[in-house]
Amino acid sequence: MRYAYIGCFLLSLLMAGCFSNDDDSAINYIDLQVEDVFVFDDQTEYVVGDTIFFSQKFSRYIKEEGYNELLDIFETTKDNQFAYSFNVKKFSDFSNTYVNVSIDPEYIITSGESPTDYFFYNDYVTVAKLNEAEDAYESRVGVVLQEIGSFQLDLSFVYFRNGFDYNNKESVDLDIRHRFTSPNDAYKEFEVVEQQ
Repeated sequence: MRYAYIGCFLLSLLMAGCFSNDDDSAINYIDLQVEDVFVFDDQTEYVVGDTIFFSQKFSRYIKEEGYNELLDIFETTKDNQFAYSFNVKKFSDFSNTYVNVSIDPEYIITSGESPTDYFFYNDYVTVAKLNEAEDAYESRVGVVLQEIGSFQLDLSFVYFRNGFDYNNKESVDLDIRHRFTSPNDAYKEFEVVEQQ
């Protein structure tokens, strides 16, 4: 019986060594934050067929917690674009709240492509691209409005994510959390009415 305990102990040491994580396989992960980078149209009433736009811009140099110098995210990741997502909601009398609506992608206008290889909780994915001056990541998004009602653009849970490659040990997984200084600013409410 004593040999069985010794055998189990040695086996468990061997297994622990097999499943330990060495530095070569560790994921390079950085988590940053930006504030108030979105700008909405001032307009609050639209007619069917109009387009509501919003834009965003954040610097490629971002404060990293614990460091005095700004982090150059382009130099760090070598990525010239970051994907992010947003929601469009419509007010429902039945539930007395805003609920997510599905919009055909042909009614989404973006300044970049809509990547499919990113995972997001929100419905629509677009791209913030490094601008020509190479000092900021920018995007402009429009939604062509096709029905009447009370709507809301929801940017309350936005993460800018790079195209991290799990198979490339040199790749850096960089998430940039966005937050609004005033949480209510994350929602843009607007009305869509019939054309007259």
